Amino acid sequence: MSDSQSFDFKPRARGLVIGDIPWLARITDKARATDQGRIGAYIYPCPADQRFLQKVQMSAEEFTRLVAECEDDDGVIARMKAHLKGKGLD
Repeated sequence: MSDSQSFDFKPRARGLVIGDIPWLARITDKARATDQGRIGAYIYPCPADQRFLQKVQMSAEEFTRLVAECEDDDGVIARMKAHLKGKGLD
C-alpha cells in the first residue's frame, strides 16, 4: 500500500448511529483501519473511543479483534449486541 493510500482513510461521521449504538460506526472504521495499517493521522483509540470502550467494557485490542473477525457492519452489530447483553448493558 502506498503512503497516499494509507492517508486517504476517513472514518464515518461522529453522529452516525448503526445498530442503535452511538459511535459504533466511527470506532469500527478506525479499528479496521488500524488493523489494516491505514489509520493515517487518526488516533485509535482516541479519548472518545476510550470512553466508548469503557462504557461497553472492552479493551481496544478486544474491540479490534471483534471487528477483524466480522465480515461487515451487520456482524459487528450482532457481536456488540451479544456482548452488551452478556454484560447486562443492553
